[in-house]
Amino acid sequence: MIYVLLPVYNEEKNINVLIDKIRTGLTWAKQEYKIVAYDDGSSDSSKARLEAKAASGVPLVILGEKDNRGLGYGLQILLRYVVDQSKNPAEDIAVILDADNSHNPEHISSHMINKIRDGFDLVIASRYLKDSRVVGVSPFRVMLSYAASILMQALFPIKGVKDYTCGYRAYRVEILKKAFAIFGDKLITERSFACMAELLIKLGKMELLAVEIPLLLRYDQKLGASKMDILKTVRRTLKLIIQLKMTHVNKQ
Repeated sequence: MIYVLLPVYNEEKNINVLIDKIRTGLTWAKQEYKIVAYDDGSSDSSKARLEAKAASGVPLVILGEKDNRGLGYGLQILLRYVVDQSKNPAEDIAVILDADNSHNPEHISSHMINKIRDGFDLVIASRYLKDSRVVGVSPFRVMLSYAASILMQALFPIKGVKDYTCGYRAYRVEILKKAFAIFGDKLITERSFACMAELLIKLGKMELLAVEIPLLLRYDQKLGASKMDILKTVRRTLKLIIQLKMTHVNKQ
């Protein structure tokens, strides 16, 4: 089973297009899949659009809260749901991607699934490989993301990983199950966008086989303003790095 996980917050302009792309790609690839969306207290029509898609026959489960609790909170709920629902963690795959239509769902069937089935536990769609492309992102934000990844590579090296902050990833459910067994509800404590780095660094303390694939990031296809407060994310990331560096985690 392929679980496609979507953290959603005020994405009424993007969510229908993205779900249609996911459905088309995985149906064409003849993959059994389920979309699991977490609506993080959206104030627009995102939830209504998700409900309409579910009613139309899309294999879609909708989770969420009435109030906005942050990306990290929603991400932990999504991962816990998959771990609890999976009947075959060694074979099942959880894919997380942004709900703003900036990530190409074709990466799932063209690269990610195959890499997991080759034996990897984690596949990251990376901005830092030769064939990667980033379109529509400001040079300042590109520079900050690159600097953060360089710092994290130095402090928390994980073989096969260059991109520590991109949220487009595929996980073998078994590795997520092991992570919850170690960290419990503390697997993700950061609620901001820095949660993606936190999760990766904690997984990196385990016996993890990770690999990257080239990412085509299309911010020019995203409708609506970015939800990221860049300076806040930088502060939260630096604080997270200090906390994790001071925390010893035994390899499992």
